[in-house]
Amino acid sequence: MQSSTTPVGDERACTAVGTVKVKLRGVSPSTPPPARPQYIPPREPAREPRTRRPIGRWVAALVIAALVVVGGVVAFALLRGGTTATGASDEDRIRVAIDDFTTALRDGDLAGLRAGTCGPLASFYGGISDEDFAATHDAAVASGSIPEILSVDTIQITPAEAPDVTTAIAQVTARGGNETAPSPRTFDLALEDETWKVCA
Repeated sequence: MQSSTTPVGDERACTAVGTVKVKLRGVSPSTPPPARPQYIPPREPAREPRTRRPIGRWVAALVIAALVVVGGVVAFALLRGGTTATGASDEDRIRVAIDDFTTALRDGDLAGLRAGTCGPLASFYGGISDEDFAATHDAAVASGSIPEILSVDTIQITPAEAPDVTTAIAQVTARGGNETAPSPRTFDLALEDETWKVCA
């Protein structure tokens, strides 16, 4: 059995075994080997350009937050007794009313007692003459019955709508002139014309 090689143009006969011939077409010694496939990394998604948010939204959000905080403070103050235009709470004003009353009582200030009282006390001080009050005050000082307020311990306010009057009860620790130990006492107050007054 013979093997032969038969050139055909630019074709090269590879091998002939028996009657089977295998030929490679278009392959020449100068043809470079085919290139290997290259790895190409996937493309990252394009980032959207950052857009500037309008500053008006931030300002509106800050204003709303501030209003919520202020509203909470006002509600808290009203629940605790409210505030006046000067910023003093009702509890503070009640303490001042009690202090003014006891100071006027100690000093024998009948005008101050008439201005700072309500109810039974206002009726008493409004109906007594200056001479009778002076005699009563002198007797109270001599007997040591004018109390000294050491502290205002608790205040309970009972709100009311017109025509009813808002009232309060204050428990204090007081001591009379001849007393050796302090004792608890109470004051009844009412809010008249935006002014706290001592009623009993």
